[in-house]
Amino acid sequence: MPVFRFRPRRRPRLRSRDLTPDLYLTDGRRLFRVVSRFVNDGSILVVIEDCVTLDARAYAAAELVPMDVRPVRRLKPPRAGETAPPSTAEEKPLQADTPAVA
Repeated sequence: MPVFRFRPRRRPRLRSRDLTPDLYLTDGRRLFRVVSRFVNDGSILVVIEDCVTLDARAYAAAELVPMDVRPVRRLKPPRAGETAPPSTAEEKPLQADTPAVA
């Protein structure tokens, strides 16, 4: 009988280009926006803002790795000539719950 090993899904690694202003990060529960980035002698300091509470804090890039922060990837738009997949939900016109009185 073959033995199957469970491999956890590999998450994207945090790179220095992911820490540029106006990009988004997540830890799986919260969404953060990179407000600013400072580089001094090879060390990177970023200010990130929690998108819900709007609290901004400064972190060294090395501090973000143990926090399991990873970049939020944008979906690629369809290429020219390709169409988006059809919607599975049919659009129905809104109807009143009560019958109309004549």
